[in-house]
Amino acid sequence: MMRRVSRLLALLCLSACAATSFAQTYPSKPIRFVVPFPAGGDLDPVARGLGDHFQATWGQPYVVENRPGANAMIGTEFVAKSAPDGYTLLICSPGAMTINPHLYAKVPYTVGKDILPVSLVAWTPMVLVVSKKLPVNNYAEFVTFLRANPGKVSFASAGRGNVTHLAAELFMREAKLSAVHVPYKGAQAVIADLLGAHIEMYFNPLPSARGYVTQNLNRVTPIAVTSRARAPILPDVPTLDELGLKGFDVVSWYGLCAPGGTPKEIVNRLSAEVARALATGDLAERLRSFGTTPRANTPEQFAEEIRRESAMWGRIIQDNAIKAD
Repeated sequence: MMRRVSRLLALLCLSACAATSFAQTYPSKPIRFVVPFPAGGDLDPVARGLGDHFQATWGQPYVVENRPGANAMIGTEFVAKSAPDGYTLLICSPGAMTINPHLYAKVPYTVGKDILPVSLVAWTPMVLVVSKKLPVNNYAEFVTFLRANPGKVSFASAGRGNVTHLAAELFMREAKLSAVHVPYKGAQAVIADLLGAHIEMYFNPLPSARGYVTQNLNRVTPIAVTSRARAPILPDVPTLDELGLKGFDVVSWYGLCAPGGTPKEIVNRLSAEVARALATGDLAERLRSFGTTPRANTPEQFAEEIRRESAMWGRIIQDNAIKAD
């Protein structure tokens, strides 16, 4: 028995030493950032910004690989099944991490087990954008019009169960309003119809809203932002909290995740390097210019934030009987 115990302790010691040695030599080859959406979307600049910093710091090249489909599940599953060695990483966002597990009966990964949170990178508010088709110029007029026309105004989303859909449902519940949901297959089609006055309202993440909103004030009106603080890029647009929905604080976010089983030493090293990237160099300013607020945290803090948000979206999905397309 003593011999067996000694052997087990020796194996555990060897395993720990091997993991530590591996962490000390990491990275020694190119790093792949998987973006689970088509090229050109909001997540690409985050991937390239981190890649540029890691390459400058560690001297290893990187590649950004877009693997879209199934509401981000194809790319996320690919990372979940990749070798847990820190060389295949996921640029994660709410859909894959906090929404899909409640929206679909079967999801091909388990958050926290197959996909590990590493660090938040940035967050961004959503903008309530209203078409000039509606005879309103501000939030008070908007609410008055909706209450006078229950169920006659339509709001768009980039897809059923998308964060643009759930944010609107939460807003309708908190503001005690009624509107008709019109799901689209992607944000670009929504924006085209919003500018064309075919749809009345849309909760759009700031990075994709900032350009067309400021350039088309004759077609659309930014009514409010969903974060507790105003957005520096739209300083004159009030928050929903200011406008009377006390405590309303909904944001979209971008983070870094790794395959389940990635050594803790690697996860911690990646997390620490994200924090350093946002504290030094030009990455933080690049993210701000894009309409996001840079913020890093520890793997444990990021995991807790994901758990809290997952519970919130789970309640909205259940209460509104939302089903995936």
